[in-house]
Amino acid sequence: MKIWWCRHLLLVLVLLTLASCGPAGFLRRSGSPPRQSALAGKTENPPLSPANVSATIRRKIHQELAAENYRSALNLLRREIKKGVPEKALADEYGQAINGLLREAKGYQQKGLPEKAGALFRSARERFPKTKEVAERISLAPAEISARIEDCAEKLMERGLIAYRSGDLDGAIKAWKMIHAFSPRHQASLKALETAEIQRENLEKASRQ
Repeated sequence: MKIWWCRHLLLVLVLLTLASCGPAGFLRRSGSPPRQSALAGKTENPPLSPANVSATIRRKIHQELAAENYRSALNLLRREIKKGVPEKALADEYGQAINGLLREAKGYQQKGLPEKAGALFRSARERFPKTKEVAERISLAPAEISARIEDCAEKLMERGLIAYRSGDLDGAIKAWKMIHAFSPRHQASLKALETAEIQRENLEKASRQ
């Protein structure tokens, strides 16, 4: 009878302990390790922060800049910025890349190659930094870059007109199509191109008759 009573009393004490601290508390008191949640397990190896990612490719960007591969450098920069790296963190590299691209474009413009210059000016305008602190490092403002693009288009427009007036429809069409590579909405070249292509088509029809 005494044994039964002791067992009954021990069971009551165990139940009271569980009720006061809960199963998790009882396990901790008994020396069992706490259960880790799935979320806790994921934080053991956190992903690299944006700053760490940019540091790993900074050398590649410098290599592209040293080789004067400015568009490649800009592609690497823009990729990091899309991942969340602020433009300010890559301000020096960003400024070097855009200014290098603009220098290259000006060089082609001076050599009388507006088709190459226009394409580079457009790349610079499309990748122009949004942060004021970084934008101030660029040698030309967006409006000035747009003016350069327009100037390249006008040079090709003039080249096409000279070819057109001399009866060289193919040459005119070729020149005006070059404009669309960097200024696809250039209205004067669109109209001139449409007229020249219709005339060439009519001439080809007439020659087959």
